[in-house]
Order: sequence, then C-alpha cells, then structure tokens
Amino acid sequence: MRWTHEWLPCRVDTGGTLPRTCGAGTVPRKPLLERKVAGVDVTIVGTGAMGAPIAENLLKAGFEVGVWNRNPARSEALAGLGAIAAPGPDEGFGSPVVLSVLADDAAVREVFLDSPALEVMNQGSVHVNLATISPSLASEAAGRHTGAGVGYVAAPMFGGVPVAQAGRLNIVTAGQTEVVERVRPYLDAFSAALWPVGEDPAQANVLKVAGQILIASAIQAMSEAVSVVERSGGDVNRAVEVFTSTITPGPVYSMYGAMIAESRYEPARFTPILGRKDVDLARSQAAAEGLRLPFGDLLSGLLREALAAGHESRDWAVLGEMQRHRNGGEGA
Repeated sequence: MRWTHEWLPCRVDTGGTLPRTCGAGTVPRKPLLERKVAGVDVTIVGTGAMGAPIAENLLKAGFEVGVWNRNPARSEALAGLGAIAAPGPDEGFGSPVVLSVLADDAAVREVFLDSPALEVMNQGSVHVNLATISPSLASEAAGRHTGAGVGYVAAPMFGGVPVAQAGRLNIVTAGQTEVVERVRPYLDAFSAALWPVGEDPAQANVLKVAGQILIASAIQAMSEAVSVVERSGGDVNRAVEVFTSTITPGPVYSMYGAMIAESRYEPARFTPILGRKDVDLARSQAAAEGLRLPFGDLLSGLLREALAAGHESRDWAVLGEMQRHRNGGEGA
C-alpha cells in the first residue's frame, strides 16, 4: 500500500471537489505527522450487506474509496471494483471522511471508542455514523469526537439492501450544519434524500428507532390481516393489492405485504436479529423518558419467537410466517 506523509492544514483546496473545512474557527493540528492513503476521498468502515453497496455507489459516483472490515475477506470483492484497502482504527482509516456501517452499539464502541481511532484521525476529518445505535451512545460518541477534533454526523438510514444497491436510501442526519454539508456529496451518492433533524446527533437515532417501531408494527399488522384472509380461503395476493391501494398505501405495506403473501423471506433485506435490536433500542429510549411502548413490548416478544424458531437469517417479514401458524394464540 502506498502512503503519503504530509501536514494537512485545516483548510485544503481540493480543486473544487469537496472542501475540507473545519467550521468557522481554526482548529489546531495534532502534534504528529498526519497520514492518509494517497488519493482516497472516503473510507467505508464495515463492508457487509449494507456497506458493500454503499461503497459501490460511491465508486460509481467517481470517488476514490477506501474500505476496511474487521474481516478483510468481506472487502475483497470491492477491491475488484477499484476500492483500496484502507488502514484500520490504529491508523485512523486513511481518509478525511469516514463512513461507518456497523451492526450495533458494541461494534461502534469497539472500532471507534475503545480503539486509538479518534486519537490518530486527522483533526478536521469527519466520521459519519450510518448505523442504528442507541441515542445515548450517539451522544457519548459525539462528545468523544469533539474532544479529539473530529467531526461527527449521525446518519442512520431507512431502506434495506436492495434500496442501498439502488442508491435510494433515506438518511436522517444530525450534527453541526457545516459538517453535514461537507459530507453531503458522499451521502448524495447513495441516497434518495437527506432528512436533517438538527445538530444533536442523538435525535437522528431517536427518530430512526421510533421509525423502526412503525415498520415492525406494519409487518405484524399485515401478517395478521393476511392470515385471516388465508385461513378463510381467500386470495391473499388480491387482499394485499386491495389493502395497499386503499387503506394502507405506501412502500412499507406494499413491499412487506407482497413478501408475506408469497412467503418470500430470502434473501433477507433486514433480519429479525437487527429488527429486535432496533425495537429494543426504542423501548430503552422510551423507558429513559418515562414511557412504555405496549406495541414495542409485543413486537420484541414476537421477534424473539421468530429467532427461537430458527429464522435468524431470514427477513424480519418472517413474522408473517409465524402468524400463519398461530393457533389459539400459540406461536409456530
């Protein structure tokens, strides 16, 4: 791997591509020789089911993309498309902008907060966290990044793997306005729209986990409606068409309704493991605010049943299959 060793000021003229600014004031440089991988604009940390298509879309948009995964084998296919193997947390990932697509709080903490990453990332660089994490961790992470002179943007995504592949994700953003604007060209490369919710990163994650309650509720509601029609000898595909054309229009009901009607749960767009994690994050956030979520409690239990039944690698629409086999309130 070829490295450049150079001092990077707070503002660098990048020839009109993406200004690397540090905001209104001057941020002192770290007293060390800063390093970056030659030519890399952005590094994707986490190249799994969602990170890989995000990296592909950035490559298609003409960016020089670095990739890093805790399991290097998961980045090999991207290398064939032109991505560059980036250094890991111990060396600051090698680019001025880092987009992380990690699974949960534990992974984010391991890679960014319990490692030397923030201490060795260039001052004025930016970490965009695309993961759905707890609002409390988002607040902690933002504080730790600020203390290290690294920008932090919370940017959880709505949309599964096919949506990421199509570059049509909806991204909820929160962070300092100027920092969000700096990274917008990268986010635009794989999104349909950005939805700013202010400068407090925790609020992006609050909105995301609240939204996951809505999606899980829609899946369970459609599952129950379809099961009634099916048990009664009706045409479930026609039922879904009627429901989604009249009383429940929209992409969530249409997509999951079709999957449930056709018992089509693979390949998974989003698994019950991740679904339960997100529902439980919403329940925890509600509890912290003195609220109880009756639907959230129910959904967590239903997703736990799906996992116990061996559906961990299928789509969380498999709640529909569980519902099909409920007799007198008993699970499959």
